[in-house]
Amino acid sequence: MRIILFVGFLSGMFTGAAFSQAVINDIDVQFQQAPWPVTIDGLSVAYYELRVTNVSSDTVRLLKVTVFDSKMLLVSEGEELKGRTSAITLAPRAVAIVYLEVSVKGGQRLLHSVDYVSLHAGKEISHVYNHSPVDVTKGAPPVLGAPLGDGTWAAIYEPVWARGHRRVVFTIDGVDYLPGRFAIDFMRLDSAGHYASGNENVIANWYGYGNPVLAVADGVVVGTRTDFVESPTLSGHPKYTSVDATGNYVAIDIGHDQVVFCEHLKPGSIRVAPGQKVSKGDVIGAVGFTGQSTGPHLHLHVANRNAPLGAEGIPFVFESFRLLGRYPDFGVFGKGPWEGITGAVGVVKERPGKNVVIGFGK
Repeated sequence: MRIILFVGFLSGMFTGAAFSQAVINDIDVQFQQAPWPVTIDGLSVAYYELRVTNVSSDTVRLLKVTVFDSKMLLVSEGEELKGRTSAITLAPRAVAIVYLEVSVKGGQRLLHSVDYVSLHAGKEISHVYNHSPVDVTKGAPPVLGAPLGDGTWAAIYEPVWARGHRRVVFTIDGVDYLPGRFAIDFMRLDSAGHYASGNENVIANWYGYGNPVLAVADGVVVGTRTDFVESPTLSGHPKYTSVDATGNYVAIDIGHDQVVFCEHLKPGSIRVAPGQKVSKGDVIGAVGFTGQSTGPHLHLHVANRNAPLGAEGIPFVFESFRLLGRYPDFGVFGKGPWEGITGAVGVVKERPGKNVVIGFGK
């Protein structure tokens, strides 16, 4: 979706001034994908990105990004902006991606402004560009069943991680995609918060390893990969390029241009083949340690087409899960227990929060 920027658009809207023509801009701003809200911890949140391209012959430095409707929703500047942007200073033709997480509601109309300076003839010139409104997607995200059976599972993701799924862009045939925008890695824990028993270098000692992976909805298998072998140890795991990031996987088309990907599956565990119909709850494979992975876990994401890397990730929620606790400090993950809550809280039609501990089933 291309966004045309107009100098003074918002100031005119709020002051009554009229502007009759577009002005050639130093930057071009596009959306990687329109904002689509999902409920997390009871709040409606949209993950989306601004792609800022320096179309001038001068160097540009971003200062501030503001998101608002009738009120201010997010102001990002300084170190906070640096933390959510792939680059602050842009040479001519360079592109920066600004990763946004904003509380919204379906059908809302959002406005964005970008403050920046350009370096021209040795002088810094300040600019503020505002662009036309963008509508938040109204449709509800897909509702999925449990991807795993009984057990205690950490739902691992964090929007600010520089190498987390949220920030990893894949370029396929010259086009950038963000398939892992809403991806979650599931890792099984014991009651003390450990993910392995004994020597954790041995993958068979990991609690999640070999656990059944379930179809999360009725659908048709549209892709599998089964040719990865598996190292029995973490230390022996080869380094894979992005082309082989998925490891062994199963892709299921659940309708409405929505495809579920279950990745890093155990060799020899995949029970389905392309063209096969599956029902929610069917066993389709087992948790393994294949592809780009630092330990046995299930990677789950939903995309808008059947391409594990060349597609846009879309939000999803689970029919239900039990919230057991969370890791406010992920630095202690695997070393000790999570921060618990009083009793197990039943959650319906939500996405698990970042680095929470949950259970599926009764």
